[in-house]
Amino acid sequence: MKKSLIPTLMTTFAVGLFAASSVKDDPERKLVWDALPSIEKPAKKHHVLCFSKPYGFRHDSIPTGEKMLSAMAEKTGMFEVTFSEDLSNFQPENIKKFDAICFNNNTHIQKGFTEGALRESLINYVKNGGGIFAIHSATDGGWPEYTEMIGGNFDGHPWGAGGTWGIANEDPQHPIVRGVHGGKNFLLKDELYQYKGFDRSSCRVLLAIDMKSPESLTRKGKRADQDYGLAWIKKYGQGRVFVSSLGHNKEVFWNPEILKMWTEGFRFVLGEIDVATESIKKP
Repeated sequence: MKKSLIPTLMTTFAVGLFAASSVKDDPERKLVWDALPSIEKPAKKHHVLCFSKPYGFRHDSIPTGEKMLSAMAEKTGMFEVTFSEDLSNFQPENIKKFDAICFNNNTHIQKGFTEGALRESLINYVKNGGGIFAIHSATDGGWPEYTEMIGGNFDGHPWGAGGTWGIANEDPQHPIVRGVHGGKNFLLKDELYQYKGFDRSSCRVLLAIDMKSPESLTRKGKRADQDYGLAWIKKYGQGRVFVSSLGHNKEVFWNPEILKMWTEGFRFVLGEIDVATESIKKP
């Protein structure tokens, strides 16, 4: 056990030093800091694990995601964050230390969670009340129980990272997205996923690809129902799950409108706010 904890402690310490650097010394962190919203004082200080190890394609935005988590933790006072790529954090005796887990662009995640006991530990953690905040490719390559928990599995991205696409705010009165672009539809440059195994009856869709926008219609997805959810929340057992397909391009991590949603998403998964999670019909 002592050997398995050494990588965790070293990774946490090293990134912690980086995260504590002055905002002025890191241009990206300053962009995030300035774009983050202010929130009311949290009920308590939570503990979040940020797990950023990919097992397939490594996104350039992974370090930016860590800067976003570090800045959000400090500015909102909502949580402290441990950064680690050590799977021993998911063992039953360790995972219980965290109030929520941020999966930060972890492609092909089932290739890391190869042990049945480790998979079971994660799933039970959420069912028993843990929180999950999934960014972009954290929805890629899950095993069946993980896909059920998250709500879908990556099935391509015809809407690529270099394009600007239409985004529909499908639930403009919902607290998590009420302030995003004034509750209206908008355009965003990012890579947008389509999903297999996605069923909106099992989650509350907040944002989706606007398939009525001229921009999005220039590409064709696989789904016959043309239902492409991008951000949603759900309960899984006693746990809370927030999923954001957005997060390929670095600029998304300091987009003030997306940070409004992500901040409220963290408040949700940490139990700071109670919001409606039941499914609604596609507008």
